[in-house]
Amino acid sequence: MNKADLLRIGRDVLRPADSGDVVEWLEDNVHAIPDSPMPGPFRSERTPWIAEALRIAADPETKLLTILASIQSGKSLFARLFTCHIVANSPGPTMVLQATDPEAKDFALRYLRPVWNNCPPVKARLSADDLDRSTTADFDRMTLYCRGIWNEANLQRLSLRYTIADECWMAPSGHLAELSARVTAFGWMGKRIFMSQGGRAGQEFHQLHETTDQRDWNMRCPKCDHLQPWVWEQIRFPEDAKASGSWDLHKVSVGTTYECASCRTLLPDTNASRLEANARGMFVATASAANTGHIGLHWNSLATMSWGELGVLMLKAKESADQYGDEEPRRIFKQKRLAMPWSEEGGEMVSTAESANYKMGDPWDAEAMISPKGRVIEQTDAPQGSIPFRTMGVDVQRGHFWVVVRKWAKTGHSRLLAFARIESWGNVEAFAKQHAVHPAMVFCDSGDNTTEVYRECAKRNWKTAKGSGSEDFAVTDRDGKTSRRFYSEKQAIVVPGIPQRAILVSWSNLAGKDLLHGLRARKVWTYALDATPEYVEQLNAEVRIKDRRTGKPAWILPQGKKDNHAMDCELLALLAAVRWGIAGRETAETDLPSGTP
Repeated sequence: MNKADLLRIGRDVLRPADSGDVVEWLEDNVHAIPDSPMPGPFRSERTPWIAEALRIAADPETKLLTILASIQSGKSLFARLFTCHIVANSPGPTMVLQATDPEAKDFALRYLRPVWNNCPPVKARLSADDLDRSTTADFDRMTLYCRGIWNEANLQRLSLRYTIADECWMAPSGHLAELSARVTAFGWMGKRIFMSQGGRAGQEFHQLHETTDQRDWNMRCPKCDHLQPWVWEQIRFPEDAKASGSWDLHKVSVGTTYECASCRTLLPDTNASRLEANARGMFVATASAANTGHIGLHWNSLATMSWGELGVLMLKAKESADQYGDEEPRRIFKQKRLAMPWSEEGGEMVSTAESANYKMGDPWDAEAMISPKGRVIEQTDAPQGSIPFRTMGVDVQRGHFWVVVRKWAKTGHSRLLAFARIESWGNVEAFAKQHAVHPAMVFCDSGDNTTEVYRECAKRNWKTAKGSGSEDFAVTDRDGKTSRRFYSEKQAIVVPGIPQRAILVSWSNLAGKDLLHGLRARKVWTYALDATPEYVEQLNAEVRIKDRRTGKPAWILPQGKKDNHAMDCELLALLAAVRWGIAGRETAETDLPSGTP
């Protein structure tokens, strides 16, 4: 970038906008917001927190803006509107980032370009050579790129005045720092805007957010005018919503209120009530910024959606944790609805659950079945040709194998069916057939003897799995949406000399073991009375500690313990159930071939 370019951009910065207020300008010039739940022109009174965020972003003094916000609360709207302001009033090379390149393309074509076409000052600045279906938009004084933050190549080479990144909780470590480096050429004119839902504590986004003044969106009580943040502690469920230890979710959904922290007025759960409370709201700083111009904003779903709906979501998440040992819904609620980071517990934790009152050979009426069409059903509903829902985990050693087989109910409860040491691949295959385990439900550890495991599993249509130190993985569904899970997408591995490919799934050691511990603690996951002492010892071999070096939790084998094969097998068997939606409440897998094995 030469001196003339910098001088021109400097003049653009100092030139007054068409309106002195960015929000007034947007209200005058954005005539429609396609694909919005509130179509028509932009009106700031609908989302006053977005209006204030836009003013803060447009302030030349703002160098870093972090936005920690709940899902479906206006982050995308903010990005769409701010690009309009940039193009028309303060141009400079800009990159808008979503999680992946496909999602970035979808955002550009479905959300950015339609709003530009409904903003005449922006539409007029589109170059005559611009390709309307492109993720790179050429304007008369700038270029705007829409890219995926996961692709490191997108973050290099370009000099940018603005970076606007959403879904920063998904960004690999170091990518936000790389993005920050892209604006250094513009000096005081460079601006970084990073947005995210809660994510996990300690991530790069949260480290940046902690350098800001961390402003919370505060509402004013319509009754007493007290300024206060939206906090979950002020939610009030109906007094008659809980009877005999269980919640009436309908009563929660229609009768939940919000109590003012000052005058104790119960605000009704209506959009009108929230609009009135938010109308004179403002952001209030809760910390001192480490650097001048570092602004942090936070708002949550209490400002934007029905408290009764949120109450039902929270209670279902609590039930999932209490009854099934599944912490995922509670984590998702905290991250996505309260816009708070999820932090792992530290301290020592030992899995020492006792056996349940059954033996491995006992019949189990609750055992689920898989229909010939690949549906998980109750035994009583099973048509001819259905097979038992059973999973098998295989820990591969040099010269022998440890194997576990588990039965599963639709509720996520499970029972131990078999545990054994086996001496050959052929005998492992025979063991699976003996216990009616479908090949699609067999997972083998590929951390050792990797090439051999790929070959033998590919021949039998089994899957392979490898534990990882990563906390989670980005998984893209059929609709192109990306989420974070404790296991990866399936990876096809070419095996020389075999026409079939091996299927590899990576998974988080920490998250998998935490899930197993939770299931055991709540006795959703059990083992039999006649489980061998060897099995029990191996199952309970590891402990969860807080690593003194990293400050993060980890499962380890204490000194003096050497074998954890049963636990490894059980994790692999659990992984198969999770990917089918039986445990962990994940989206069910659909790759089971129809018919019986």
